[in-house]
Amino acid sequence: MNVRILALAAVLLPAVGFSQTWTARPVPATGETVARVVMGDASELVVEVTNTAAASVDARLSEVSFVLPAGYQLLGGLPAEENPNWKVEYVDSNERRITFQSTLGCVDNGRGLARNEAARFVLNVVAPADRATDGTTERLVAGTYARDQCDGTNYTYNVNNMTPWTRAILATNVTLLPRVLAVNGATVARVVVENRGTGAATNVTVDNPTSTTSVPLTTVSKDGSKTVAVRSAGVFAVNLRPTAAGAVAARVRARTSNNASNAPLAESPMADVGNLVATADMDVVDAFIGDQVTLRMTVFNASTTSSYTQVRPRAPVRLGSAAATLVSGPSPESVAQLAPGASAQFTWRYQVSGTPGASYQFQAQVDGTLNGSAVAGDLVTARKGRIVEHRVRLSQETVSTAATSVTVAYTVQNRGALPIYEVKLFKPAVNYFAVAASGPQAFGDWIVSSDAAGYLWESETGIPVGGDATFRITYSGFTAVPADTAFRHRLELNQGWNDPRIRVEATLTLLAVTTAPDVARLTGVARDGSVTLTWDNPFNHGGTLVLRAQGATPNTAPTSGVRYAVGEALGNATVAYSDEFSSASSFTDTAVTNGTTYVYRVFNADDEFRYGPGNQPTSQGLLVTPRARVAGNPLWCYSVGLSTLQQPVTELGVGIFSSFNDSVVGSLTNTVNPSEDGAERFRPVKMTGLIGSRFPVVPLLGRPGQQWIVVGDQAGVPAVLNAATGEFLWKNTTLGLGNISSFPVTQLLDYANPEYRTTYSNVDLAIFATRNTSAQNQVVALNAATGALIWRYRPGDLGMVSGGMLVDYTTNRLYVATKSGTSTATLRVLNSLTGAEVARLALGDLEFGVVRNATSNQILVTANDGRVYGVNPATFTTAWTVTVRPTTARAFTHFARPLGRGFVVSTADGRVERYEMDATNVPVQVWSTAIAGPAGSFTLNQNGVARIYVGSSDGKVHQLELDTGLDSGQVTVGPAQAIGTPTIDHTVSRLHVGSSDGRICAFPVPF
Repeated sequence: MNVRILALAAVLLPAVGFSQTWTARPVPATGETVARVVMGDASELVVEVTNTAAASVDARLSEVSFVLPAGYQLLGGLPAEENPNWKVEYVDSNERRITFQSTLGCVDNGRGLARNEAARFVLNVVAPADRATDGTTERLVAGTYARDQCDGTNYTYNVNNMTPWTRAILATNVTLLPRVLAVNGATVARVVVENRGTGAATNVTVDNPTSTTSVPLTTVSKDGSKTVAVRSAGVFAVNLRPTAAGAVAARVRARTSNNASNAPLAESPMADVGNLVATADMDVVDAFIGDQVTLRMTVFNASTTSSYTQVRPRAPVRLGSAAATLVSGPSPESVAQLAPGASAQFTWRYQVSGTPGASYQFQAQVDGTLNGSAVAGDLVTARKGRIVEHRVRLSQETVSTAATSVTVAYTVQNRGALPIYEVKLFKPAVNYFAVAASGPQAFGDWIVSSDAAGYLWESETGIPVGGDATFRITYSGFTAVPADTAFRHRLELNQGWNDPRIRVEATLTLLAVTTAPDVARLTGVARDGSVTLTWDNPFNHGGTLVLRAQGATPNTAPTSGVRYAVGEALGNATVAYSDEFSSASSFTDTAVTNGTTYVYRVFNADDEFRYGPGNQPTSQGLLVTPRARVAGNPLWCYSVGLSTLQQPVTELGVGIFSSFNDSVVGSLTNTVNPSEDGAERFRPVKMTGLIGSRFPVVPLLGRPGQQWIVVGDQAGVPAVLNAATGEFLWKNTTLGLGNISSFPVTQLLDYANPEYRTTYSNVDLAIFATRNTSAQNQVVALNAATGALIWRYRPGDLGMVSGGMLVDYTTNRLYVATKSGTSTATLRVLNSLTGAEVARLALGDLEFGVVRNATSNQILVTANDGRVYGVNPATFTTAWTVTVRPTTARAFTHFARPLGRGFVVSTADGRVERYEMDATNVPVQVWSTAIAGPAGSFTLNQNGVARIYVGSSDGKVHQLELDTGLDSGQVTVGPAQAIGTPTIDHTVSRLHVGSSDGRICAFPVPF
């Protein structure tokens, strides 16, 4: 008989074998005297089972089945982590029954529970919300049984004798800020108490918080009693002072004055008190199997006089039943010095896996040196996370209480085994979240209805397995809070009538607004006689104020509550634009003079005319210079405010792509309409981390007429973006690469040879390499259409990869240049189809890209020590070596660029030089031209006249004659500064180049 059927039959069939006794008792949480669950809320009820069989009988209890009281919902359950040799065998949500069995077989030692042995089980339940006060006589009901599923022995127990648990109407959550402070410092516990019952809770108070450790918490003051209506919340502030050093959490109880209602104890996240103090946090506490989570430890020097040196984190301690594999970290490995009042952050990346419900948690600790002596911080614990199959993500996790008509999107993600056909959002605290008349919004085949408790969406097709769906509701307004306060937003998911309901939740924090938020992604395009600014408005937006100053940052911020008119002076600046009650996110300023440099600051204003800081993209503002479209001047310059020295990527006749900081940008080429020339192709697209190199833009298999950006970042996240829209095709956050700073490369099926086509009949490859400080650098090849891993090369001795790689399509070989340190073999040759190593060469530190000279069919390798190598692609040996500079310092500023049968180099000592093959097939110098701080070069051959273009540290791009090296013309991007490597669109005769002051400019060529 099937064991599941057998388990059910045990309830229906007469007992076989002798009857023995057992007990079940609900286990109080830490600090409690009784177990508590909350009405209408997902709660954990821990039940301890003990085998109390007679001493004369050798009987084992290996199956236990619990039936909840009428009105309860059974969401599921798990064996407690301390007794893992049990499993959930049977769940019937309609019968409110859950059955656990020992995972050990009938012949295994240790099966189930021997006499006087106990095990604990965690039941996930929702208690009925049908009372105005606590229920104190809650017990399991008839049908609850225990037995030995092997020999048929039944265990008897009168559930009416069971110790009851309490069903509470109040639920509590608590935060503690700040969480790092000195002894006797001030911190505030903010307690949110929700009424989940059927009547108002009067005279609700909170007890003085107690400490979870030996660190005393003295209550300085706290809010008085409040009345909390049904489905409402009361917010209490408790001012605390810790009087000793150590890690501590505040444990708080809310209650009514007559004790008719007592919320379960709630604990704050852990804080740390002392001098060298820390907190531990995780970014994801509801992870899907295989997700990566980040653990962050923030270390703070609370001393006012002492500095710590050699601050270094210990390896975190993992807790819980889920598996957690270290992917990367700590980052950084250490901090040299932590001055008084300074802080530092260390992060680790883990990949988690396990069965749904398995938990993961981490403890972290820091070491340092104080006055030559070693000191250790306290062990601090991050909040617990769990492996889940379902979760919800909110479109925004914070909202200003000054905002109105805010539509919040709840995205439900289904990674379970069944579709989801109903989604119910329980009303969040109704006295803080007012729902607009439009309320929840139907979409697709999802219909929506509401009742007193919440809003229900229903669909016949549902959310498929592996799918997501987004449910929107508009809130008309929010009640003010004196400090930022987090509120729970709960949802219930229904897979079918006979299946347990699923509860998921997230928090939405109401902000106590003192200033408006900043605009985001501020950029500008300077053209002939105009400057066009573009930005993103935040959700709390009522209007915009734009200040413009000549040659300097506007030095005076606007005063909240004051309206300013266009043309009005404010400090050293002039009001260029002002609006209110507007959704405008762009402004073209024509009151400018060509050749004059301006700095703009853009201030968001809310409806009450509170202004944001105006610090986008930085506090220095945005620098632009409009210029006439005449010889020597740019056609346009696109300003982003942060260095844009990466070489732009050209889509011929259409536009260019580049990057700054963590963002990908695209600009359009329009030769017909100068007012649209240089306009944004899409808003800057943020990656997870800094973008350390330029990137390829390529077509992909099966997507004719489309171009795709293949890019990686220093957070180790590779991605592919649609070059027309900036939308992500995919972004892989699960590989744990660490730092991608080199140019990614692709191998495309449409251009591949038969060997490639035999191996990959329908796959393009995108290949990325890492620049980590450890020996665990790697190269990975991904499916360019999906981001799925194809192969990984991680030999354990691969140095940092900083420059670009090279794919040789004719031989299916991948050349990877690295720094030495972990190995002297700095040039690796791999099979690009498999990642297998083919050859390795010791060529010194290599920080520049590897390139192929198509004329000589040799691989050019540029070494830091001033040498350029020609490598034979057939034998993987050096065909020649040219010592451009005999130095131990970094000799070049860029890789040697192939030209004819030779190459052009830019040297760190301020020269651009051309080399060409002599009669012995060894390159010799043809000419050398002095260029200050030269960047890499680019070549244009127009009407039979070939020229080389190179950026310089003098703020200019120089035009050199190919034959002689004569510096025949220059254009100025800006004042003396580094100018990047240019690129040229030969179809429209345009050069594009970036600068260190945050501009990307287009110039006609030749100069």
